Amino acid sequence: MPIYAYDKGGKEHYYYAFEVKDQNGKRKTIKKRGFKGKTECKKAEAEARVSWEKGSYIDPSKMTFEEYITNWLDNKQDISRETRETNRGHLKNHIVPVIGSVPLQKVNVMHIEKLTKSMKDKKLADGTIKKVFNLVNTAFRSAEKRELISKNPFNLLDKGSKPRDSKAKIDYWTLEEVRKFFSVLEHRQKILFVLAIHTGMRRGEMLGLRWKDINFENRQIRISQSLKPRQGLTEGVKTDAGYRSITISPFVISELKKHRNMIVQEKLAHDEYDDHDLVICQENGKPVSLGNFTKFWNRMIEKTEMRYIRFHDLRHTCASLLLSAGTHPKIVQELLGHSSIKITLDRYSHMMPNLQENAAMTLEKMLK
Repeated sequence: MPIYAYDKGGKEHYYYAFEVKDQNGKRKTIKKRGFKGKTECKKAEAEARVSWEKGSYIDPSKMTFEEYITNWLDNKQDISRETRETNRGHLKNHIVPVIGSVPLQKVNVMHIEKLTKSMKDKKLADGTIKKVFNLVNTAFRSAEKRELISKNPFNLLDKGSKPRDSKAKIDYWTLEEVRKFFSVLEHRQKILFVLAIHTGMRRGEMLGLRWKDINFENRQIRISQSLKPRQGLTEGVKTDAGYRSITISPFVISELKKHRNMIVQEKLAHDEYDDHDLVICQENGKPVSLGNFTKFWNRMIEKTEMRYIRFHDLRHTCASLLLSAGTHPKIVQELLGHSSIKITLDRYSHMMPNLQENAAMTLEKMLK
């Protein structure tokens, strides 16, 4: 068995090496290092032999960056389906057109800087640039770990060449603006906006909400399904913390019951109602079109003559109203489905200006 051990950093690693003949009868050695376990190395060696016999083996020295990162992403196991699709979009739109044709082992600092500059020239959001940058960096770390490259070019970057960290802009309506919005709002999907502002649910969570997920007696909503671009209705939510139950007010219950009565009437009026048990849907029962959602929201802003904010900012509006009323950040975290309270505090700390004053006054009362 062509599996060999070698020492790296005081620890035993493995590599495989076996000889083959090319189409001209010339002998060559196929070799790959960087395996921590013997079993892992044996499996990779067997796969390399099969690839060679099928004619699909790619010599690491001749592998392009596109070939490497595409294969790396296809075989990555620790990401969700949604993240994988997003990353494939980044490959197609931003990464491959700029450095995809460069041989993996020849990608250098200048190529990485060129990639970053190309995204800035497209005026992509800082957050998107950082995500693409991190994706490529992770791919190179994996290549370095498996000794497909001698050095990770990201380790040689100047600090100024790395994308800056910037907090996403958060906008929200004030209490007065929310009251104005509901005073002029007349729409079949009013319940969508009631849920957005009263519960802080994500758009996909609201559009995937089913009647069976609502307990009217206990006034609770269970989040377990989402409507996603390209994937449609999907069991599951963005993070593990996204699986949650939300307690809702009697007002929201009342609005849900009104909306349910309307849905019942629409079912009776349509001979071919496509029933998905959705709370928010088209008049024929089908899921709402995400492709037209931004236009829909812009029309609502124009019709109600409200100050423009993104639809997602209704979620921030919910958080702002709760925190300004003195709700504990931990409760807000659980309501919004953040994976940790750190996210909540980092994102909304500027909305809690009275916390230190309240803390000081509380201590004074305790110590008097």
